[in-house]
Amino acid sequence: MWKTATAVLGALLVVTNAWWIYAAIDRAVTQSYQDQVLYEQNNRVLALSALADQLVKGMGRDEAMALLQKSQPTETPYEKDGALNTSWVSLLLEEGKVARVLRGAKDDDAVSPSAGK
Repeated sequence: MWKTATAVLGALLVVTNAWWIYAAIDRAVTQSYQDQVLYEQNNRVLALSALADQLVKGMGRDEAMALLQKSQPTETPYEKDGALNTSWVSLLLEEGKVARVLRGAKDDDAVSPSAGK
């Protein structure tokens, strides 16, 4: 009886340790995959922001407001602190024309998305 109990407990120990090792490897692989996806998404956002800068730079205020409304129909663009804003995009205005796309909270000139609503 003791031999059987020892064998069963030993087998359970081996199985549970194998499970913990598998789970740790699985978590590490999943985290690595998620890190890569985040890296690609962040760089895609930077590239699209740079492209957007070139496309809207020099655009008039009214034209930019219409573009924001058309590209985000569920949002109501508003002007505050020298920028045209929606929840997701802010365009800095200088002398009535778009100077650049504001990139968000890390941008020194960023306008809070919830401001003005």
